[in-house]
Amino acid sequence: MSSPSSSHIQFAELERDNIGGQRSKIDVIATILYICNNGSLKNHIVGKGNFSDSMANHYISILLYNELLSTYVDNENNGRTYYRTTDKGRGLIYHYNQIQRLFATDKDHQINETQTQTKTRSSRNAIPSSDAQSAAKRLLIIDDEEDITSALKAGLEKYGINVDVSNNPVSTLSNYKPGYYDLVILDIRMPNMDGFELYNVIRKLDNKTKICFWTAFEVAFEQFLKMFPTMNEQYFIKKPITLDDLVNRIDKLIVLENQSIKQSSSSSSDLFSSSSLPTS
Repeated sequence: MSSPSSSHIQFAELERDNIGGQRSKIDVIATILYICNNGSLKNHIVGKGNFSDSMANHYISILLYNELLSTYVDNENNGRTYYRTTDKGRGLIYHYNQIQRLFATDKDHQINETQTQTKTRSSRNAIPSSDAQSAAKRLLIIDDEEDITSALKAGLEKYGINVDVSNNPVSTLSNYKPGYYDLVILDIRMPNMDGFELYNVIRKLDNKTKICFWTAFEVAFEQFLKMFPTMNEQYFIKKPITLDDLVNRIDKLIVLENQSIKQSSSSSSDLFSSSSLPTS
């Protein structure tokens, strides 16, 4: 089935800026894709969609991991990151419009029906050759957002990474296998036990596996620096992040060699080994 080109996505439901209230997930997703159709900064997504910053981060992450959004950097605009809807994302908007049309009024039917064939990226399902080093690596992601972890698992496994996920930090501890994973990624803000607390418990069970944190909250980075002043900033990943960038970060963290770490103000650009990570 063909889908409209970017210039013909005009369904009235997506034209409305105020997306607060009792909106479904598909409404929110379609709205973000529409806002980003020709490229948009995150603060524009927040403003035009009437989202909170955390809500925008959450859905942007899901869309990135499912290749519905892509990113590009505008070097002429202070290197700011823009989000842009992919062809796959435009196809989702088209199907969203078709569903909405089932319940549309006569007025809503007054839209442009011009359609063009959706472009298919031949490389979408292919694993880039540069990512061969990721094959057979074992990764554990602990994040209480199930839609985030499910999207990440599906996306990262396309790169040949073996991924286990957990949405409950407490239950994860009872089944944790010391030394089994090459890297563990911990969300920081989780119920019952936050990522920092979980880190300290895991370190008592396993002092070799590399562990890093990730979050969408800026304040968590300040807490990270205070709690782990000797840990390199590469062990902190800020959401949202594209799959390609995340895979590159994972590869760099996994291949680090053990080395003695000297704490200094200039060490932020060095790669740190897992044996140097702070223990509880």
